[in-house]
Amino acid sequence: MADPPWDIHMELPYGTMADNEMKTLNVPALQTDGLIFLWVTGRAMELGRDCLELWGYKRVEEIIWVKTNQLQRIIRTGRTGHWLNHSKEHCLVGGKGNPEVNRNIDTNVIVAEVRETSRKPDEMYAMLERISPRTRKLELFARMHNTHAGWLSLGNQLNGVHLVDEGLRARFRAAYQDVEIRPPCLPLSSAMEVESHAAQSRIPFKGDVKPQPVPPPRFTLRQLHTEYFLSPKRSQWSKPLIY
Repeated sequence: MADPPWDIHMELPYGTMADNEMKTLNVPALQTDGLIFLWVTGRAMELGRDCLELWGYKRVEEIIWVKTNQLQRIIRTGRTGHWLNHSKEHCLVGGKGNPEVNRNIDTNVIVAEVRETSRKPDEMYAMLERISPRTRKLELFARMHNTHAGWLSLGNQLNGVHLVDEGLRARFRAAYQDVEIRPPCLPLSSAMEVESHAAQSRIPFKGDVKPQPVPPPRFTLRQLHTEYFLSPKRSQWSKPLIY
């Protein structure tokens, strides 16, 4: 999933990326079979479709987030929109290769409360877990408020490097010997919690007759070199934060 800092020609409380920078991100290197959930707004709706095609994805679906306030009423004073206040956001869904997914188990509309700037609804993460269980989950342009257990979160607004998977910790140490990893040592309780979470997330696909083996991790050492292959401007990226 990605919530890019699109340049929508409006004043925003964070830095943005130019259209060509977005188009040239090396997203195709991330997966050969899978789904991408790309948040778009305003003029980025057409640009997002172009990016999906350039990255090797075919748009297969679109999710709409209807924004509400604390009284569960539709937001009518949104800060986006040149002509009308926007009370919704769109998330383009792209497919690549032959991913295993649970089809027709969710709706394409999420009705959820607006929180901090750019923060997306938690319902989105639960939906992705149901649609594609037992798979690696990656979020690009992540922030501290949307890190989730079992997800690989990458972004320049994350605080340091947090790794709880021993395999990833070892590979990261080999690649970045001068970067501190937190926690310094992985407590036994944390390892047990990680394994417990992994076991709970192994939800069978529809039609499964018997439990299926968990696939091996799909992230390679090359993919952990995020600041070297994702962005033409390396200074825009910090090291990955992984939960």
